[in-house]
Amino acid sequence: MPFPGRRLVADHTLAVLAVGLVGCGLLAGGLFVVDAGAAAPDPVAFEDTRSVGFASEVSQEIDDDRQIPRAQVFYSQYQYVIGYYGIETAIAAIDDPTRQQQFGYPVATYVTAYDDTGIELDDGTIRTDGYPQWVDADEAVFVAGSGASTPAGPAVVPFADRAAADAFAADYGGTVVGWDALADRPVETDDAAVVREGVDDKRAAADARVDADRPLLDRPVQAELSPGDSVDAAIAAAPNGSAIRLAPGRYEGPIDVDHSITLRGPGATIEGNGTGSVVEVSAADVGIVGLTVTGVGNQTRDEDAVTGDEWDANIELGYGHGDAAIAAVGAPGIHVADVTVPSTPANGVLLRDSPEAVVRNLSVTGTPVWNDGFMGVMAMRSSVVVEDSTFQAGRDGIYLHRSPETVIRNNTFRDNRYGVHLMHTSDAVIADSRFANQEFGGITIMTDPARNAIVGNVVTNTSNGIATSGSYSYIADNIAVDSRVGITTTAVGSLYEHNVVRNNTYGMRTGSVLATSRVWKNDYVDNEYHAGASAGPLRVWAHDGHGNYWQGAYGSATDGHYDRAYVPTDSVDGQLHRSAARRTVAESPVKQGLRALRGAAPGLRSGSVIDPYPQTEPQNPDRLRLSERVVDDGLDALPTNTTMTPTADPPASRSEGQP
Repeated sequence: MPFPGRRLVADHTLAVLAVGLVGCGLLAGGLFVVDAGAAAPDPVAFEDTRSVGFASEVSQEIDDDRQIPRAQVFYSQYQYVIGYYGIETAIAAIDDPTRQQQFGYPVATYVTAYDDTGIELDDGTIRTDGYPQWVDADEAVFVAGSGASTPAGPAVVPFADRAAADAFAADYGGTVVGWDALADRPVETDDAAVVREGVDDKRAAADARVDADRPLLDRPVQAELSPGDSVDAAIAAAPNGSAIRLAPGRYEGPIDVDHSITLRGPGATIEGNGTGSVVEVSAADVGIVGLTVTGVGNQTRDEDAVTGDEWDANIELGYGHGDAAIAAVGAPGIHVADVTVPSTPANGVLLRDSPEAVVRNLSVTGTPVWNDGFMGVMAMRSSVVVEDSTFQAGRDGIYLHRSPETVIRNNTFRDNRYGVHLMHTSDAVIADSRFANQEFGGITIMTDPARNAIVGNVVTNTSNGIATSGSYSYIADNIAVDSRVGITTTAVGSLYEHNVVRNNTYGMRTGSVLATSRVWKNDYVDNEYHAGASAGPLRVWAHDGHGNYWQGAYGSATDGHYDRAYVPTDSVDGQLHRSAARRTVAESPVKQGLRALRGAAPGLRSGSVIDPYPQTEPQNPDRLRLSERVVDDGLDALPTNTTMTPTADPPASRSEGQP
């Protein structure tokens, strides 16, 4: 059996433990212990569970909950019922030994059975006439490999009756198995490990996107302008697929690019009049190369728009209709390169409904006070590659709204509100970038998206270095130093590995109610508190017998880890790296007795983090040495144009040669 039976938790041992805890007065605070003689609880409405499995962004792709096979599990040491979108998600969770440490054993498991629902598959999507009913998982049968799918991938379909399952398999294929046999099958979920494996593919796709624009940048020159010439007139006369070269000097704006051409102007400046956008682009496959743009208007929203109750409409009016040095609206395939915006009270580059964009070697400086400025790059419904660029003194260096498949890499952010700020944006990569002195956060992901990767970045001197929400994110190879919180772990089902967290008030802080992420192979050094946790069940930060390196952890060494578990949220353990006297307290009989008791009952460890396998040596020594240099000298200590991610190749120079 891959996991204990559903009612195994209500055994004699647990009942005796509960009695002992009551006698010690230690059951106060809501520890939930199952009565050994109690009947299994009845299923609850799914909306009353603490559900996991899909981020809100993925849920928007679902027309009806009936399309998603679901499960709910009652755990012995957890007061809430946990609901799982996807049978595969439930099996992976129940089979995870850390889940038993957090919540105890599963007492009862129910699944949604599709008997008598008129179930059909519509290109893999489950369609029904009626609602599936909850049945005991042990008594259900499941069709695996039928071609049924959800936004998260292939789906197992449960049935209460074997004949109904056989009929479904006859129509759509697949294998009919029971609960135990299903649990023995390999589980494939579109989780953070899949995101990790896809980072290099996304890098390669970004390279291909940039390379695809080479012909655009090498277009034949149709006209050569001198300062004082009309750029608009030259644009009107230029045929599609041609280029206009601007000699060094100043040119009057604003200008409108309404067909597919390239403006090339090393040393040329387009001067706006302080009202509206300076360069407006409304055509596909436009190139803007080598310009300096000044005189941007100060509007950051549509003045005439009336905001309503609809969230996206308000965001579009408030963020996506402002002035910009370069405003591309309905202009897919735009390529902006080697452009400087020395000062703007609004956006540097605005992309609205302009996917497949490339922005490289862009420099945007905002206002002396970030509150008076706006976005370096504002992308709305516009996938974009942003690389080798610098953003300073703006509201957000890069802001994305519903712009999936974006790659942000090898950029520098200084003195903004947020460096990179994602809203409703999934499947993005933020890599190999540097962040210093952001007011609120270096990398901030909001609104529960899915499958984002944050790899190889360095963040220093901010409130929250890296803060993620959503699900199935991959956060790895980063350095977070000198901040109030180095990394927050509110994303669920995510993977945090090979990060160095140093010299912060809190190294990492977890705020998720359900602890479903993997945290391992990270290094925690010189933090005031290595970790902090909000209310909720125990968080186990280790995997497969491998934990993290914690400065101050100790014990007898076994296979590279200490035999003494480390609790960074404990008032004594959490300060071992700051006070040698704390070890004396940690070794006291009273402290060791409380530690053993709490270790036996997950309910007594609410709001705690434990690493059962603290590593004896740093896991990322090269990155750890570099983090010390960043603490001493800031971003200036970093080498330039090199990736922090060891599995990736350094980015090749993409500066355009002079014509």
